[in-house]
Amino acid sequence: MDAKSFIREFPAVHLGIGVIGNVIFFAGSVLFVWHVTELVAIWLFIIGSFGMMIGAIGQAVYIHERHRLNGAPGDQGRAPARSGA
Repeated sequence: MDAKSFIREFPAVHLGIGVIGNVIFFAGSVLFVWHVTELVAIWLFIIGSFGMMIGAIGQAVYIHERHRLNGAPGDQGRAPARSGA
């Protein structure tokens, strides 16, 4: 199974990665309140941001593949666009 088919078949995986990234990012935000936990907060920001990015990329690939295979929403029953004036 290639990466695109995995993303297409298991959209909850990249959604879960994105949610976990958001939670880690939020935890990093809270830890910035105390100076002593600043280094941990920085790393949680980096890790959380990466998780959010992976989740967003996965969602974008999922939507693109779904539209490529099934057509974009609202395309059913619509006549093809005509060129010209």
